[in-house]
Amino acid sequence: MNNRKITLLGPQGTNIFIFLIFLFFNFISWFTLYTLTDFQGLEFEVDNILTRQVVFSILSVIVFFLLTYLSIENLQRYANFLFFVIVSLLGALLFTQPKLGVRRWFDLGPIDVQPSEFAKVIIVVFVANLLSKNFNKGILISLIFGTVLLINFQPDLGTALIISFVFLSMLLLSNIKLRYMSLLLIFGVSLFFIFLEIGSRVDNVNLVTQYQISRLNEFFSSDLDFSQSQSRLLISSGGLFGQYFVAENIDKVFVPVETTDFIFAAFAYNFGFFGILFLIGLWGLLFSRLGRILTVSNSDFDKFVIAGFIALLSFQIIINISTVVGLIPVTGLPFPLLSLGGSSMVSIAFIFGITNRIFIENNITI
Repeated sequence: MNNRKITLLGPQGTNIFIFLIFLFFNFISWFTLYTLTDFQGLEFEVDNILTRQVVFSILSVIVFFLLTYLSIENLQRYANFLFFVIVSLLGALLFTQPKLGVRRWFDLGPIDVQPSEFAKVIIVVFVANLLSKNFNKGILISLIFGTVLLINFQPDLGTALIISFVFLSMLLLSNIKLRYMSLLLIFGVSLFFIFLEIGSRVDNVNLVTQYQISRLNEFFSSDLDFSQSQSRLLISSGGLFGQYFVAENIDKVFVPVETTDFIFAAFAYNFGFFGILFLIGLWGLLFSRLGRILTVSNSDFDKFVIAGFIALLSFQIIINISTVVGLIPVTGLPFPLLSLGGSSMVSIAFIFGITNRIFIENNITI
């Protein structure tokens, strides 16, 4: 590692590609949300979704640059402490008042903070730290399993599954034996179905809620979820080039939670099939650049962190799109840097900021 003076901008202080693509994803989110405000633009009110997202983006950029000044050595040093803090916050959530039937947010007046969004990033750093030190994997699995249970009790099955997938992906890169990995997968899948069975038969047991079970039952029945059915219609209305630049737009269909969980449908309606290819292509380009760390870095910690971030972002994108088009049950996971949400955007800013610092210390520029 090279400890060098960090400048605000330029190849020696910020990887321009990482920063610009981070900004570009934010701009795409603004433009998509702008189309959902009936083209009213920026109105400095708390209820205006575009105004809120712009504020979240500004905060995210600040977080991005603050993390540029945090060395990877210090990040690794404080990884265990950060994990302890986030687990404590997840535990504290269970004692808060439910909001919309769940306990996922701390109510801070005009904004709500969702710790599970930050837990995704912190868990990647925590696991990378312990795997790079050949920590006992049995204990590590137990720690992550306990954290996943805390998130599931909120309940937030989607985030719990994402963290599980990311953790397993990082384990695959370690020196774990294949037979142990296979046993872990079998155990995890079996446990999931055991939870489903217990949740469906035993009252007052929140391993899996009745609402989640009903979602699964509805998905495997002949009737598609209303939100997914509507989002399919909206996506198909986008055609090849989208409706935003068409003089006589096709009437939009109503899609619930269009600014968050189902914002991909709104994007597809406005920019069409080629817009979707462009968006996915940008993410693919980013992942290919991040993959350079896996080949040039001499630090196991750097490699595990980047691999975890790639897995986290790619899994979340795949699951969000699969949900929107009705391939899997509704999960409630946002699309990274597209969906409305401060906690989600700032947590992704942590990913880009840490990634930027890793690129700096490995002397990787444009």
